[in-house]
Amino acid sequence: MQKTNQGQNEIIFLSAITCLFLILVHVLEMFFFGEKQSLNEISSITYQLSQFGIAMFAVIVGIFLFRQSGSRKIEKRIGSFEVSKFVLLFVLWSLFYLILTKVAMNVEVFTGWKESLLNVAMGNSSYHLYFISVVLQFLLFLPVLKLVQTRVGWSLLLFISGMIHYYLLSPSLTAGNELVAQDGLLLKWIFFFVFGGILASHWEYVQSFLKKFNQLGFVTLIGLIGVEGLYYLMEGSIYLGEWSLMIMVPVITMSLLGIYHSVRKVVLLDVFFHSIGESALGLYFVYPLIIFIYSSILPDAVWQKEYFVLVFTLVLGTSVFVSKASRLLLIKIEGIKNPVVKTKMMNQQELRIN
Repeated sequence: MQKTNQGQNEIIFLSAITCLFLILVHVLEMFFFGEKQSLNEISSITYQLSQFGIAMFAVIVGIFLFRQSGSRKIEKRIGSFEVSKFVLLFVLWSLFYLILTKVAMNVEVFTGWKESLLNVAMGNSSYHLYFISVVLQFLLFLPVLKLVQTRVGWSLLLFISGMIHYYLLSPSLTAGNELVAQDGLLLKWIFFFVFGGILASHWEYVQSFLKKFNQLGFVTLIGLIGVEGLYYLMEGSIYLGEWSLMIMVPVITMSLLGIYHSVRKVVLLDVFFHSIGESALGLYFVYPLIIFIYSSILPDAVWQKEYFVLVFTLVLGTSVFVSKASRLLLIKIEGIKNPVVKTKMMNQQELRIN
């Protein structure tokens, strides 16, 4: 039980850092637009940075699902009913963002039934929903991937998924191929889910290593940021190539897992990250809406560099509040409809206290 809880806390920490990173990237984007910088250049940088965040989330999902492999409780939680609720949530948010795009921006969202359905299925209703589509596709393949139990099998699976990732990001392949060009295609992200699975299958060994060399995480992460900054100054880009994410994301993940052993000792900091990380799914759905609302209602004078911390805090705080409020509302509704759910949650809270 203790090992599982420790693993859960580290997953929550990774989720919190990834959420903070994605919100930071898109708030910075709004400030660059406010400064009237080159739209193409800033959009390109934002897109590249977002790819790191999405790849990190894929690793996190892989760790979570494979970490709990074999647990009847988690298998029950990810049953067909829970998946169907997740699909419903994805569809409702997709429709909401399509309506928002049509009403608020006066953009034509319906371009024919076939193309419109493909766009919704691939998560193109908003710039962040394609990852939810990827997760849903991954859940279909999960039972097959869980059959892999040996180190040789995992190594072979990681190699194959890496080759698929590299091949599908090749410009010569994506050009002129509408389906392959979709960011919401699972095969483009399967490597990171598999890497998460490998971490989960070797979890105790990874934790043992990082506890002994936890300072290595700080050094590695600082060095990585330095390399990325230097490369950007020299090349004007942060994307090293099709293989870039396959190296950078595993290094970032291991660095953050190492750092967590120091972060958890600072109680207030640990509580802060836990508060954000446990609401990661809700935050992911809602933060683009919060950014859009603030970009519409805040005066132009606020979108200056000296107000960045204020705006970022507003976006983050509002997103967390809305996410937690929605979660509590749903829990209350489920508790009213099904008293067993309410009793089960109370028992879980008692276990946490004890």
